[in-house]
Amino acid sequence: MPETEALYWIEHLNMQPHPEGGFYKEVFRSHQQVTRAGSTEVRQACTSIYYLLEGADFSGFHRIQSDEVWYFHKGVPLVVHVLTEDGRHLPMELSDLPSGNLSLVVPAGLWFAAEIPSKTAYTLVSCAVAPGFEFSEFEMADKATMLATYPNHGALLNQLCR
Repeated sequence: MPETEALYWIEHLNMQPHPEGGFYKEVFRSHQQVTRAGSTEVRQACTSIYYLLEGADFSGFHRIQSDEVWYFHKGVPLVVHVLTEDGRHLPMELSDLPSGNLSLVVPAGLWFAAEIPSKTAYTLVSCAVAPGFEFSEFEMADKATMLATYPNHGALLNQLCR
């Protein structure tokens, strides 16, 4: 049944495969524009997507140049793994369980990945990015570089780098 539910949401929301893993559908791109601090480039003030992970699929380590807020909607718990500037690993659970968070924030510029720890069922979330998301500012992690930079997190990086 969970696989059927995941397929329902993928089709119902007209989701497409995402380069980091999972499926997404952009649902909002602000008409308001902003200039990022220290830059002359103009960006939309905010963008938002639906994002779905299923089973053993994962969101591979990547980073963007804006803050990203994640919101839980349906499914099983999701863990977002953030690597801080000083090299700490911050796992954060996104779920409707008492142990989880209904929303969480990944600060701009930090490497992060997401997975379903149970490797079963699916998770449907939304992600809002401000200033708005642009693929030109999306960077997938290179596994070899990440392993050299964060040697204490080898197992995690081997598991969640594409």
